[in-house]
Amino acid sequence: MDIAHITDLHISKDITQKKHSCVAYQSLIDTLSAIESNHKNIKNLVITGDLSSDYSLESYLHIKNLLGKYPFKVSLLPGNHDDLKKMEMILDEQISIENIDLSDIKILAYNFDTHVPGRVHGKLQESDIKNLMQELNNLKTTNQIILFTHHPLVPVGSKWIDEHICENSEFLIETLLSYKKLNFQIFCGHVHQDSYLKKNNIEFYSTPSTCYQFKPYSDEFDIDKNVSYGYRVISLQDTAINSKVIRVVR
Repeated sequence: MDIAHITDLHISKDITQKKHSCVAYQSLIDTLSAIESNHKNIKNLVITGDLSSDYSLESYLHIKNLLGKYPFKVSLLPGNHDDLKKMEMILDEQISIENIDLSDIKILAYNFDTHVPGRVHGKLQESDIKNLMQELNNLKTTNQIILFTHHPLVPVGSKWIDEHICENSEFLIETLLSYKKLNFQIFCGHVHQDSYLKKNNIEFYSTPSTCYQFKPYSDEFDIDKNVSYGYRVISLQDTAINSKVIRVVR
């Protein structure tokens, strides 16, 4: 089974709006079309935050109407640009904020809501970490766990981004490291770039935005004009989880 992961859509009320030479709504159309055309076995889509660019209800309705044209079951997480109450207004049989059910292939998936209303940085709630620990303690059929967040839990090497590392990330990481027989893959957004870091039994990934990209390893805000927007495909098996980033040709 494969899952598509997209993030940081930044859709606004005005679907023709251009920012950093990118029309976010059109690039989202291109991305979803590429996923549908090139990956027929993908049934689940995870969107890890910053759906909206202007907190407007219209921006979420644009996304809902667009997603309705595709066969994916969709799981949402809010980001720092999102209004959770407005985002919840587009939930239906296709779109939810629930974890993806991967019990049939014996893999546990868990969503962390890291957004803090009105703030750029993220925060992991201790109650959510303890809920995950309960699930981990009750695991009997798998040692493979995938986690989704909006904010990164580890530095990506860009000073201006790393200033907003998710609060309580060290607590979660130390908790996961204590489960030595389990393998964790953590996928996030927020940073508008592809990154990877491995720490013992934990692998950390960030996925490119579906619109403009941030220049990696930059001390200050900078747009990367050399790469296109994209998505990540996560391939799931009983004994292994693999993933790759695919850029959409402009």
